[in-house]
Amino acid sequence: MTSQPHNQPDNDNRPEPGLPGSTPMHPTEQTGLSHLWPHGRAVPRVLVVSGSRVERESLTARLTGKGMLVEPVATPADALAAIATEQFDLAMVQRSLGSGRGLELVRGLRELDGGLGIIMLARKADLEDAVNAMQVGVLDYIVGKIETPVLAARIEQAVGRARQLRNEQQRSERLRRVCRGIDVNHHPAGTPEENIPEMVELETDLASAYQDLAEQMAHVGMTAEFNSLIRQELDLESLLRTVLEFVLAKLGPTNAAIFLPSTTGDYTLGAYVNYDCPRDTAEVLLEHLAGVMPERFEEESRVVLMRSEQSLIERLGDHADWLDGHAVACFACRHDDECLAVVTLFRDRRTGFGDEDVAMLDAIAELFAQQLARVIHIHHRHLPKEQWGLGAHEDDTWDDGADDWGLAA
Repeated sequence: MTSQPHNQPDNDNRPEPGLPGSTPMHPTEQTGLSHLWPHGRAVPRVLVVSGSRVERESLTARLTGKGMLVEPVATPADALAAIATEQFDLAMVQRSLGSGRGLELVRGLRELDGGLGIIMLARKADLEDAVNAMQVGVLDYIVGKIETPVLAARIEQAVGRARQLRNEQQRSERLRRVCRGIDVNHHPAGTPEENIPEMVELETDLASAYQDLAEQMAHVGMTAEFNSLIRQELDLESLLRTVLEFVLAKLGPTNAAIFLPSTTGDYTLGAYVNYDCPRDTAEVLLEHLAGVMPERFEEESRVVLMRSEQSLIERLGDHADWLDGHAVACFACRHDDECLAVVTLFRDRRTGFGDEDVAMLDAIAELFAQQLARVIHIHHRHLPKEQWGLGAHEDDTWDDGADDWGLAA
């Protein structure tokens, strides 16, 4: 297919100001780009599905400008026809295709190509709708208009996840074809006995591939769910509360604190959950940790897990006594080489944190940092960047202990 749109009726034929009247050229014609993206990756092929010509042309221009190969179509029928004949990395589907056909189209696209990544475009934030979209296979849910660099980054992330899933599916299919018809107990006549171990190994690989695929799909679903939730939050307090609620839902009961940088370079408590600390000492403990944890972990790129007393001492030195008997997980939220928050979680060492917990925290750290940076930019864009501190003001007061939640941001 070419990058020309199909000739279908439009819901909106008005030309968009500032956009050329003709369909943007193929990216290789427009910019001379090769078919490799940064780091040697193949250029993404993106299907844009929107009933509005304005939206199709705008997205096509923005994405081809970023070196992507774009096929714009106007109707669900054209989208299904395109997927049936060619392979795409990603489909961007307008939610309001009429009579709920956006979600219906997603189901149809997934049936035709289970490895296709899908981003849904919505004009208004709707949490229930976003969750429904994730449940039918949408990787990301974008609300309203966003800047082109942000859009490109989210597309790149979705394409990466989709390609990883497709690779796993192809691996499973290859192994399934090899193993089909093989029965180690009743192998065909004339099959050398020495081939039996190889057959067993192939079946083991197949089982492993299925397990890997299941884990990958669960991981993608979890990150997509988290991303869809926090993308709706443009207020700092709401964002911190949503993050803590999500983390506790996944980890179970735990103490948690989010420390935010201030304009002075120090860190202050932005939000917390007190699960089992005595309320009369929780304030002192968390204020102390605000001066300890960020200093030691703000440069870390991955989650640091301290399961034992020895690991606590190695990391915290004399301050380890403050968390005696606890397992501790700590990670920094970094964006553009800056630390925007340090998150600390701790609970009884007998419960602790597993490897799957660490994987989950690693996955959400970058997404949290990206949304935190977005919120900072929105609320502090009138100030010089060096004044974009997030910490609590001097007159902020501690939560009165009426419940186990606190927001000091």
